[in-house]
Amino acid sequence: MNQRQQPNGQFRMVAIDDLFFSTTDHKGVITGANSVFQRLSAFPRSELMGSPHNVIRHPAMPGGAFRLMWERLEARRPFAAYVRNLAKDGYSYWVFATITPLGDGFLSVRSTPCAQALWQAASDLYDASMPYERAARQAGRNRAQSAVAGRDELAQRLRQAGFESYEEFMFTALPAEAMARVALSRKQLARPEAQGEVAEVLRAAVALRDRLDHVLSRLDSLHQVADALGRVALQLSGTLGSLTQVTAIASESSQRVETRAPILASTARAMGSLGVGVEGTIRPLAERLREVKRKVMELRFLIALAHLHDDMVISFAVEVLDGFAPPEGLSYVPMLCQALSDDIASMAQELELMGRSLGDVARQIDASSGQFGQFQKLLTAWRIQVPRYGMSQTLGPLVGPIDARLSHGHEELAALKSLAVQCEREARPVDRAALQQPIDAIAQVTSRLLAGPSRGPGGPFSGSGRAAPPGRWATAPEGWAPAPVGWPAIQ
Repeated sequence: MNQRQQPNGQFRMVAIDDLFFSTTDHKGVITGANSVFQRLSAFPRSELMGSPHNVIRHPAMPGGAFRLMWERLEARRPFAAYVRNLAKDGYSYWVFATITPLGDGFLSVRSTPCAQALWQAASDLYDASMPYERAARQAGRNRAQSAVAGRDELAQRLRQAGFESYEEFMFTALPAEAMARVALSRKQLARPEAQGEVAEVLRAAVALRDRLDHVLSRLDSLHQVADALGRVALQLSGTLGSLTQVTAIASESSQRVETRAPILASTARAMGSLGVGVEGTIRPLAERLREVKRKVMELRFLIALAHLHDDMVISFAVEVLDGFAPPEGLSYVPMLCQALSDDIASMAQELELMGRSLGDVARQIDASSGQFGQFQKLLTAWRIQVPRYGMSQTLGPLVGPIDARLSHGHEELAALKSLAVQCEREARPVDRAALQQPIDAIAQVTSRLLAGPSRGPGGPFSGSGRAAPPGRWATAPEGWAPAPVGWPAIQ
């Protein structure tokens, strides 16, 4: 917590196109920061560098939120959350923060919250969990123990709000934020007049953004289809449960007349047994489809994270082209390229695994369809036998309910098969090479620029025609610093 300043009750608005960037070591000590971070936190660069990132922690932020963060980061998985920060001058400001493990440390990109409903929900959850943490401290628990109490309270309240876990909330929030921010952004990305290698970086980053948008659109469609698939599977499970109950009654009733119509009893028993088998196949399918849906949400999260990292590359390139940062301002771009490569690799791997899982689901549905067809044949035979053996008065009342439930089951199974085919189609592997190509281009051009830039007319740093303020690059801007040493190279 920032001990030198308490909140003054005022909030600082973060512009829609302001992207915070920072890097830390594995303990959360700041090793790099961009000018947006410095400007809005009101800390001079000399105080930010080498300080723990919680120098901007707001006292109203629950420890449980940071406990969730560290648990995920220690598992080497990216994290995202709404965070209220405290600037050195006492102003509070909200960000939507993403943190990605990279090398031996972490890379963070933060933006102003745009998905108002989710932001408000997070704020309310934080306010509700703080009293539990304070009560834990008053009861003699240490800071770590009270953070666990806060984490557990957050998890419980998230479940009450309809989210199975914090992960599910996070997987929902980042894509929503990415789409809302793009819709609200006023930044013009195109610099058609720009020339030179920085312009190449910008064009490659914009090309990557377009390709990521296409994949995200596909995943949005897959999310809707998987959601529908889960709902239909649940409905079918209920229908089959009802059908099993009715056929059990039919079987019991048929056994009472077994001496007069033995074939009725044997058919009813076979029908009941097969009904139980079909239900036993479909019921676990609903649970498996919930897992598929969660995987789709995670994939959308990874694509939205890559989108944000790419936007950060675009932001750095535009600052250089427009004369608001020196060419060396691109020194953070290689780290972003590494993060982007990791994002794409994780996404491609998860999509491949999910495609296999959906293939298994489709095969399981086909097997159930075959069983259901056998059940329908047995039912047809049973219905024919009821009047033939003069059992219409005894068994006839059961025919209608069985027919109705069977009709529902047939329709739902057909819908399930159709949706499974759609899911398989949408879950086809992405062209990983097409996504990696612009990342490699950005990394290669940036590597050349940082190795020995030429700044003369027509050189690699020729910009958009906007003149930099006189003397701006006589010394490096206060908010800019070269990337920390020791980060992994782009492979």
